[in-house]
Amino acid sequence: MSYSPDETAAQIFAEQTWLQGALLSGVGYGVVLALFWLCFRTLWKRIKVKDANHRRNVFFLLYSCVMFMLGSLFMGSNSDFTQLAYINQRNFPGGPAAFEEQMFSIGPDEIANVSFVLANWLADSLMVWRCILIYRDCGTSPWIVVAFPGLMLVASFALGVLFLLQISSPASSPYQVAGTSVNYTFPYFSLSLAINIIVTIMIVIRLLLFRRHIIRVLGPGHITDHTSIAAMIVESASLYSIFSLLFLIPFAANNPVSNVFLQALGEAQFIAPLLIIYREARGRGWLSSPSTMSSMSSKGTNSNAIRLGRFSDIVFATQHAQPTHRSSVSTTDIIIHEGTNAPDKGDETIAMTRQRTTDNSVHVDIEEVT
Repeated sequence: MSYSPDETAAQIFAEQTWLQGALLSGVGYGVVLALFWLCFRTLWKRIKVKDANHRRNVFFLLYSCVMFMLGSLFMGSNSDFTQLAYINQRNFPGGPAAFEEQMFSIGPDEIANVSFVLANWLADSLMVWRCILIYRDCGTSPWIVVAFPGLMLVASFALGVLFLLQISSPASSPYQVAGTSVNYTFPYFSLSLAINIIVTIMIVIRLLLFRRHIIRVLGPGHITDHTSIAAMIVESASLYSIFSLLFLIPFAANNPVSNVFLQALGEAQFIAPLLIIYREARGRGWLSSPSTMSSMSSKGTNSNAIRLGRFSDIVFATQHAQPTHRSSVSTTDIIIHEGTNAPDKGDETIAMTRQRTTDNSVHVDIEEVT
C-alpha cells in the first residue's frame, strides 16, 4: 500500500529538490557558524594587542559580524519558508514545490531574499577590493587592472535592486514574471558569476606569477603558503563561482536540480569571504603574509631588490667569531640585491649564507668581500 501524494513524478521530484536544498543549506550554515567563531576569536585577540594591522582587523571583524548576521537571517527565513511550504500550506495548488516557486514575495522569504542580495554585494565588493590590493605593486596602476570588474560591480548593484523589486511583486518570482518580458534573475546571477570568475582568474594569475618569481629567485623550497593550490582556491573565492555554475546551468535548462543549489548558493557566498578573512586573521593571506608584503620593493630601494620575509630568530656569525658564540636578533629584514651591478665606491659588499638550524632559527654566515 502506497501513501505517496496524488502528484506527478515531476512534482514529487521538484519537491525533493527544494527540501534537499534546505537541508544542504543547513549544513552550509553550520560551516558559517564555525568560521565566524574562528574569525571572531582570532581577530579579537589581534585587536586587543593593537598591532600594525589594527584598523584592518577591526574592519574584518565588523565585516564578519555583518555577514554572520545576514547568514543567520537567511537561514532562519529559509527554514521558516520551507516549513510553510511542507507543513502549514501543504495543500497549496501544485504542492510544496509550486508554493516555493510562486510565493517569493511573502514576508519570510522576502527577508531571505534581501539578506541574500546584500551578502552578495558585500562578497563581490570584498573580492574586487582584494584584487585591487593584490595588484597594487604589479608595476602598473591597480585601477587600470580592475576597472572592468569595478564597472561590473556597479552594474551588479543595479541589477540586484531590479531583481528584488521584481520578486517582491506577488505575481512574480525567479521562475515566473508578470507584467514584463524581462526576468532579472538570470542576468543578475550571471553578472555576479562573471565578476567572481574574472576576479578569480586575475587573482590566480597574480599568485602564479608571484609563485614563479619566488621559485626563480629563492628556489622551490621557499614557496609560500598562499601559492598552494588550496590557498588559491580560498584566496580567489572559487567556492562561490562553483556553486553559481551549479545553479545557473540547471536554471537555464529549466531543470529542478537548480532548486538544490539556489539555497546552497546563499551559504556558499557567506563561507567564501569568511575563509578569506580567517586566513588573513591567521597571517596567512596575501594582505597579511610577511612573505608577500616584504617581497615587494620599498620606495627608494633598487627595483630589483628582493626583501626576504621576517624571521622569528636570526643568528649571525662571522669568520672571526668563536664557533660557539652567536648573537640573536629578533625579527629583522634582509635585503638581497639582484644583478651584478658593482656597489658604489666606499660601500661594503656583504655575502650571506643562510642555513636553517635545528632549533628552527636561521643561521646566517656573513663574510666581508673586499
